[in-house]
Amino acid sequence: MKQRLLWIFALMILVLPAGCATAEEEAVVDEAGAEAEPAQPNIGDMVLIPAGEFIMGNDKDKFASPQHKVNLPAFYIDAYEVTFGQWIQFVTESGYSEESDWRSFYSVGKENFPVANITLDDAKAYAKWAGKRLPTEAEWEKAARGTEGFLYPWGNTWDPTKSNCGEYGIRNTVEVGQMRLDKSPYGVYDMMGNVQEWTADPLKPYKGSKNAGDEVFRRGYHVVRGGSFVMFPSRGDGMFAYTRSGYFPKAQYGLGFRCAKDAEPPQTTFNEKAKLLALLFPNFDQLELR
Repeated sequence: MKQRLLWIFALMILVLPAGCATAEEEAVVDEAGAEAEPAQPNIGDMVLIPAGEFIMGNDKDKFASPQHKVNLPAFYIDAYEVTFGQWIQFVTESGYSEESDWRSFYSVGKENFPVANITLDDAKAYAKWAGKRLPTEAEWEKAARGTEGFLYPWGNTWDPTKSNCGEYGIRNTVEVGQMRLDKSPYGVYDMMGNVQEWTADPLKPYKGSKNAGDEVFRRGYHVVRGGSFVMFPSRGDGMFAYTRSGYFPKAQYGLGFRCAKDAEPPQTTFNEKAKLLALLFPNFDQLELR
């Protein structure tokens, strides 16, 4: 009877659902056994950013110094900026009375373009309706730079052809994800181009900043991150993945946003369950079912 109960217990552990596979784990394998590049996410998909430390800020930027390490719990962030299509669905279904003049940026056919000209309160309202929230400034930067502290989402060398910035020459927004190389180490798109994005944080000096007394931190600005189609990162704008921009909460200026949400506790994988069985029952493999 004892052995039978052990077998039943073991089977219960093994049949519990394992954690979901990531998009990379589900990548197609060709006949030669080489992994194909994973397909781009769909609009509305979120990317899991694992827990752990990353490098935030930069000592060369007076408003982003000092460079420091931040340890964040795991979280999800939208693979793309919120689109006009998603925004229109929100205002239609919720009946929300927006204060933003987003229609000046919209025309039929731009449903997959990033929504633009959005105020902070309107961005927060959308996020709440969607069951999400705005990313913190630290979350946005980690999702953009990865754990190696890249200057740009793709690495440390500026390339004006990789993002929809002013130097690229379109001088307007494009569909989210169209700039396939404007992708962070985690697979988050359009963090250096298209539109700048609201975050959840007011503009405050980092701990230990030598410029903490600067007037810019007392004006009531809110943090906006990333570059846009009107900015020239290699010129006076000096845009990097660590750059902090500040706007008043009611500002619009073509601003957009993406959402984030907390990650649920990770589920135990099949291999982890097998290891647990081995620890609980060292002689489990010698048992016989009777």
